Amino acid sequence: MLDSAPLAVCVGEGLVALVPAVAAPLEECRTFHRSLAGAEWNAAIALASAGIRTAVVSRVGDDGFGRFLTGELRRHGVDDSAVEIDPDAPTGLYVKELTPLPVGAVESRMHYYRSGSAAAAMSPSTLARPPASTLLSEAALVHTSGITPALSPGAKAAQDALFADRPAGRLLSFDVNWRPALWRGREDEAKALLADYAGRADAVFCTRPDAEAVFGTADPQRLRDLFPEPRYLVVTCPTGATAFDGAERVQSDALEANVVETVGAGDAFAAGFLAGVLTGLSLSGSLARAHRIATRALASTRDHVD
Repeated sequence: MLDSAPLAVCVGEGLVALVPAVAAPLEECRTFHRSLAGAEWNAAIALASAGIRTAVVSRVGDDGFGRFLTGELRRHGVDDSAVEIDPDAPTGLYVKELTPLPVGAVESRMHYYRSGSAAAAMSPSTLARPPASTLLSEAALVHTSGITPALSPGAKAAQDALFADRPAGRLLSFDVNWRPALWRGREDEAKALLADYAGRADAVFCTRPDAEAVFGTADPQRLRDLFPEPRYLVVTCPTGATAFDGAERVQSDALEANVVETVGAGDAFAAGFLAGVLTGLSLSGSLARAHRIATRALASTRDHVD
């Protein structure tokens, strides 16, 4: 890829996922496979797979898991130069618990071990230090989510800085990614905050269940009425998606796919849509690209495309 190609920068938490080799209660699982996870990191890998020049801004621990994560970014063609190494705090991780479903699919339950992680120590200074500041100054797209501000006051301040610093020509993308466990005891504050971010972004992604939980409605047109400001608004569900570009509205059906697990498919979908926008596709073309990339995330228990 040429350096003159549009640059996408994803800002958020990277995690190591430990995935059991078999679908069973954790106490029965002896073998786990290690994988990269984290909403923005999943999106970065999917963007790179679509041919978009992509970088991640984040923090990991000075440990084997942190080195694994940055190595995975490089393996997938993602620039990891703005991933800070924390000498003290560990890299966050989570363990999946898989329950078998009919026809070969599995249902996942996540157990997180991220408290006090290196990523939780993100702050505005993370964005201000080179090379992160250089990458952000060059970015045609910055993508983040509703997970980041839930991690810590510093991470929220970093997210606020991204929304405050809006250079002309930069597309700011926001995936709602409602995680109620991260906001326990402060749900009303969280919903107001995520609505504020959504109203100030250029592109907003939200599942119907998240929209119902956070905004009180899952109806795409009512959501558009609530959030007329973003140029792009994309509302997804297992059967398809509705997308808006200004007043234009397009609805599309999900592609038939061999579904093993759904975790990470939304990140891949958002990346596919954004890749379409960055390469000049129409609204319907961007949706079609989103569906194609999402099917790749549905085909395994990894959270990202490969």
